[in-house]
Amino acid sequence: MQQTPDMALTAALAQYSDWFVMRDVLIPADDKTMHIDFLIVAQHCIFVGELKTFQGKITGSGMNKYWKHLVNGQEIDYFSPLLQNLYHIKYLRDFLKPVPYALHFHSIVMMQGLNPAANVQIQGPFPPDSSIVQNYASLRRITQMICERREMELTIDEARYLYDFIGKNQLRGEDARARHAAESAEYKLNARKALMHQICPECNSPLELVATPRGNYWVCSRRPQCKYTHRM
Repeated sequence: MQQTPDMALTAALAQYSDWFVMRDVLIPADDKTMHIDFLIVAQHCIFVGELKTFQGKITGSGMNKYWKHLVNGQEIDYFSPLLQNLYHIKYLRDFLKPVPYALHFHSIVMMQGLNPAANVQIQGPFPPDSSIVQNYASLRRITQMICERREMELTIDEARYLYDFIGKNQLRGEDARARHAAESAEYKLNARKALMHQICPECNSPLELVATPRGNYWVCSRRPQCKYTHRM
């Protein structure tokens, strides 16, 4: 049977026998839920991981909220998983406030191409404590390099306690998973509705049509304060 990207990630994380690893963590986020693809709890850092699969070509800037995804001759907006993962860390910090340790977090986005032609080109600068990797050798190298900085100091028992705390207090059960799926679907639907009504999905300002040699775009009328664009 051909190994899926999700299966490959699980197999790669199984090699982290010296650290504590979790998959598919669901935590509260204000009045909603937040899904984290994987966590690596080491003595010197907590790695918060996001797995993205894609085809075609993805370009953009590490600090921009939207990248551009060119696939099958069409260019579409692609919400930055780097910034998405910063939201994950924000709510994970809140979730871990009862833990009596000084914690350090690092965001890792695994961009997994689904074919040899898949290509991601994201230019710096990047948000602090954030990395993009495209293979599991790079994932291992980055985690080891960050831990060598020793920006967090836990004993092995404290790291285990942190791992157990997350496992015990995360949201569980089919109801929680169904609620998260419904929230994700609603978010995507609202974004599509905003474009249909020519309203910026980021700030609710009117969109303006701009023609360029590269094509026609919807651009937020609050630009440059709001940088949202969407190719027609």
